[in-house]
Amino acid sequence: MTRRRAERATSLILIVALAGFSSPGQPVRATGLAELLNRSYLEILDLSRRVSYSSAEFEAVRKQLGREEEAEKKRLEAEQKGYEMQIKSVRSELEALNRRGSRDDALTAKQRHLLHCRILRLENRARQAEIARKQGAPVAFDNRRAKLALLQQWPVERQRIEASLEAGTARSRRYGNVEDIGIRTIAEGQEKDIKMGQDAIREMTAYGLMPPTWDDPALNQYIREIADNIAVHSDLKIPLKVTILDSEEVNAFALPGGYLYLNTGLIARTATESELVGVMAHELAHVTARHSAKLMKRATIAGIIYQAAQVVAMIMTGGVVGIGAYYALQYGFFGLGLVLDLALLGVSREYEDEADQLGVQYAWKSGYDPRGFISLFDQLAMEKGYVTTASFFRTHPPYAERILSTFRELTYLPAGGDLQIDSRRFQEMKREMLKKHEERGKEGGKRPSLKRYPDCPAEEDDPEVAIDGRGH
Repeated sequence: MTRRRAERATSLILIVALAGFSSPGQPVRATGLAELLNRSYLEILDLSRRVSYSSAEFEAVRKQLGREEEAEKKRLEAEQKGYEMQIKSVRSELEALNRRGSRDDALTAKQRHLLHCRILRLENRARQAEIARKQGAPVAFDNRRAKLALLQQWPVERQRIEASLEAGTARSRRYGNVEDIGIRTIAEGQEKDIKMGQDAIREMTAYGLMPPTWDDPALNQYIREIADNIAVHSDLKIPLKVTILDSEEVNAFALPGGYLYLNTGLIARTATESELVGVMAHELAHVTARHSAKLMKRATIAGIIYQAAQVVAMIMTGGVVGIGAYYALQYGFFGLGLVLDLALLGVSREYEDEADQLGVQYAWKSGYDPRGFISLFDQLAMEKGYVTTASFFRTHPPYAERILSTFRELTYLPAGGDLQIDSRRFQEMKREMLKKHEERGKEGGKRPSLKRYPDCPAEEDDPEVAIDGRGH
């Protein structure tokens, strides 16, 4: 699918959506400003030219979002406490079971096993509710606030950009010399970071923090080809080494010296090739700008990684570092990827804005629709439930300025060309990867499991356990 075809499709959607408004090009009013925040960023970008609201109305919705966020956090807090109360209740049942005798007979052993499974399941739910409250809900509402800001501020921003283009001053913006990509220098000394990256990889592997690589020659070759295409159309001055990790966490990270890691979970969640390219280009931009080297010194890498693993392990298992961190890497929501990005890449608004701008430029220069990153960003932020994407948004926070600055850069980029959105090969590679994941699941898989009892019944098959031994 090309960018032109996608724009035509988007236009048709907007024509239908705006059918009840006045004629195109004229300021109009839509009912329910808050309702518009459920639309995609690309729709809102177009709507901002057609709808008209007062500053008071924008402020009213902003306050409404604040109230809704607080209400959602309270709901999640109550949910978490509810699970914690259930845990106490089940532990009381376990204590009563222990008072029945010194040894377990067959029936008591079965009851104990089910109680253990129920405790583990409830503890997991309580953790998920806590993550949703502390990370998920703020992300979801920040994303809606960013859309509100786009609706309110984009018309003025667009006028400024058009005036700059008309005046011939567009190249005076930071990194405005997009025609010089590959020749210009973003940060001197990229080659100095290679050893830092190698040392970090070696230490992570030694601590058992690296999930296994995805063993699929066809997918690895495909990803390498995409990565190489982005690299030669970027400001990278050193070789790029890309690795696919067998991890369900929806994320990617780059280590110093050109080491780029993509999780299978991220590939599974991207809808188009341009979305995947958008994330890869963003991470590569962190490398070209040397963000990790600017914020981290070699001596602190091992300590931060190891401490992070211990924290994750204590939360997830109550002790064992190896399996806890490994489980976190494999199954998401407490994934170590967020720690790597926060510590090694130094997630900050300044550096994220810089990586956004450079990433957009690299995707565009590589021949892809640079709106892919925003498309994935929006898709994940609007997802029902918070836990599976929490790590992605810990490392890619959705705040209004980064959305506005990304669209600024998109508007500044030279028009023309048939930019690619998707490809048949991407869909085939993704389909094969998902098929292999499914086959592994049926075979029992090779992943570590947090379950202390691998044969815990599915929730719907887990009967309530009566201490009197009769069951329910």
